[in-house]
Amino acid sequence: MKKHILTVTLVAAFLAVAFLIVRNRRNKPDEEPELTCPDFEPLYNGRDFGSSDGFDIEKEVVIGDYGPEVAFVQERLNSQYGADVTVDGKFGCETWFALGAFTGLDGSKPIDLNDLK
Repeated sequence: MKKHILTVTLVAAFLAVAFLIVRNRRNKPDEEPELTCPDFEPLYNGRDFGSSDGFDIEKEVVIGDYGPEVAFVQERLNSQYGADVTVDGKFGCETWFALGAFTGLDGSKPIDLNDLK
């Protein structure tokens, strides 16, 4: 009798979990969420850093940064990963999206330039 009750309880628990899994999968949207990126142009104030000359390999970059280190990241994305990023030394949305798509790195966290060598 105890085995019968235990079996019925386990089957009921299994069915409840299966139901919740199926219901959760049906409620997920098929489309990926649209990524948004803030406007960093005010940070750049018309500066142009289109060259990686004199970059510091020990420096880390993060979205919103600018300078030769960012130009290095952009050049590496283009040459090593086949991205088509404008090399302007500005770590804006275009660079951020490409970095995530081609390398899997999250540009909102500091990126070590050695990761792109």
